[in-house]
Amino acid sequence: MQNFNSREKYLISNTLNCLPVILQGRAVLIDLRNETSVAGIISVSDGHMTCELTQAVFIDRNGEQHAFDNFLVRNRMIRLLHVPADLDIGAELLQEQKDRRRVGRIKTNAKMTFKQKRAEQRHKETLENVAKLRNKEST
Repeated sequence: MQNFNSREKYLISNTLNCLPVILQGRAVLIDLRNETSVAGIISVSDGHMTCELTQAVFIDRNGEQHAFDNFLVRNRMIRLLHVPADLDIGAELLQEQKDRRRVGRIKTNAKMTFKQKRAEQRHKETLENVAKLRNKEST
């Protein structure tokens, strides 16, 4: 497991910046803000969503593909991160939430703060929305 600083831990726990961390070791497609895309395997990701891809293919605006061994995508350039279809993102987010909460409680041995409670509530709402969307798609 990577060592994150306190700001990165906060971002991973309270936003969807945890997605690249969850997707480490998996092949993904990332759409960039300059109308280009990068496909590859996320090898390293931090709490700010900066991703390092291995075996990457850069797809420019004209559709031409360029292969790279390593490719770094800065967080500011990410427009959309495509989640693989075979991954149950709801279950992964729930597991990530449980892991982060358990780690935080072990370290502090304290009650949850208002921010932690609010973040947990927002995570639950996000998971409920994902479940609703999946139910709509299946019907």
